[in-house]
Amino acid sequence: MIKITRFLYVHWLVLPLIFLSWLTDGLFTLLTAYAVVTVHELFHLFAALILKERVGSLIIMPFGMTVRLSARTICHLDKEMAIAAAGPLANVIMLMLCPFLKAIYGNTPASLVLFQILNIMVLTINLLPCLPLDGGRIVKAICIKKVGYLAAMSIMRRLSRFITILLCVSGILLLLVTRLNVSLLIIAGFLALHMAEEQRQNEYVIMQELLYNKKKLYKRGAMRSHTICATENTCARSVFKMLDYNSYYIVAIVSNTQKPLRFVTEAQIVDAILQKGWHILLSDV
Repeated sequence: MIKITRFLYVHWLVLPLIFLSWLTDGLFTLLTAYAVVTVHELFHLFAALILKERVGSLIIMPFGMTVRLSARTICHLDKEMAIAAAGPLANVIMLMLCPFLKAIYGNTPASLVLFQILNIMVLTINLLPCLPLDGGRIVKAICIKKVGYLAAMSIMRRLSRFITILLCVSGILLLLVTRLNVSLLIIAGFLALHMAEEQRQNEYVIMQELLYNKKKLYKRGAMRSHTICATENTCARSVFKMLDYNSYYIVAIVSNTQKPLRFVTEAQIVDAILQKGWHILLSDV
């Protein structure tokens, strides 16, 4: 990674890519693609700033540009969905501008056709429900609201793996038919690399969420609470899957005969998991 400023970085593969595009007369196409992706990422950037999320860096990659936030995870799921949706919204707006540009020119120049095609491609790819794409982040946030963080990440890992394999197979078939087009294979490779990075990050986020759950009531002073009822032989990890960021949970533990035994807070469950491991039972809390 080449550091330009404290905020801006350029991947070293960008330079040979630009040189190769210049040699093959594809520099205009490459620059147009970068322009489309830049607007897409700037909308992510503006959304993050409006929602008061700190931006860590802007990185120019071989496939375009990416904005990275300072925080590894966004605790407010609505914010995460809004920031993720801002990028595809940029492509929709640019596509809506195309008819006006066509009216100005009086015809449809090749550059405008290329601009439309690139916007459609970027929009379609980013709406795939696959991490780390925008569609994947939106679906992940919805799943977290419905089933909790751990279950949501398990769902997203399987879904992302399936889509990556599907793109890889489609890319191989496209390569066999066209002899030259390797675009889907490049996208699949990018997703596979980022899936591995996302997996490593998730392990950190799970621990961060454990600690965050312990502190959130203290930080806010008062919160809306929910009650979970579970038997004493239930794995504490199963209860943790049901927790989310924006509520506080009281767990009612009952015996196998439905006799009430005791109440514990989510903070007590977190402490027990941190001390004794993921697979303890509620009877051990």
